[in-house]
Amino acid sequence: MNALWQTLRTGLLTRSLDKLFRLPAWAPGWPLLQPQGLSPQVRQALQALCPSGAFQEEPGEFRLDLAHCVLCGRCRRAFPQAIEEMRSLEVAVTRRSDLIQRVDLEKGAFVEATPPLPTRSELHLPTLAFREVSAGNTGQDDSEIALAGNPFHDMARFGFSVVASPRHADALLVTGPVSQNMREALLRTYQATPEPKGVVAVGNEAIDGEVFKGSPQVVGGVDRLLPVDVYVPGSPARPPAILHGLLLLSGRVRQRLVGGRLQEAGPQSARVAR
Repeated sequence: MNALWQTLRTGLLTRSLDKLFRLPAWAPGWPLLQPQGLSPQVRQALQALCPSGAFQEEPGEFRLDLAHCVLCGRCRRAFPQAIEEMRSLEVAVTRRSDLIQRVDLEKGAFVEATPPLPTRSELHLPTLAFREVSAGNTGQDDSEIALAGNPFHDMARFGFSVVASPRHADALLVTGPVSQNMREALLRTYQATPEPKGVVAVGNEAIDGEVFKGSPQVVGGVDRLLPVDVYVPGSPARPPAILHGLLLLSGRVRQRLVGGRLQEAGPQSARVAR
């Protein structure tokens, strides 16, 4: 007990961004397509194997949508020649298309993506207050948002806080596929948030509906109802990924996931030094 108190008192629980964004050895990473290993047989098998329909093939193109991936690891274990791992949680993006890996089957290479969109300068503030809205989800992403404030992640050290009223918020953290019952409540919450205001879609349910997609009881992804500034994938989204999304919204880190693939990390000075 004395050792635990000493750890708490000296703040040794809080982890640096480098450690937070690096996946532990036991955790599965995000899948990364390997174009040279995508034979017709493998492509067909991947589509049949994936429990969440993350793989899709269209004429001349094979896709992996990370907003549908639940990180079960089946694809990588079954087809290591076609799937590698991305071992980083810097996966928040400013546009939905950057969560999709696209392979040109004729060229046997990735379809190159354009540079990512910058976040709005009016939200690049030293402190940001967020109102969380659970718009009909399973509750998992709400728990992960709560964990972003624990001693390990400590989002308050970056000036982030969750407030009880949208009238005191700079942005909304929205979870869930937006049920029909929550549609009006979410719209009113957004309208009550003062300008300038941002929206962060947290988790696969908020991005594209996940298991609820296509149900008449849900609207679908948050961006069907509100303008979304940042998307944070995951099933559920993990606390470091949520923290990366908040830092991205506030202009303090750069986007690393472009066209569904992680770009090389920039110099340490490009990150928040905390």
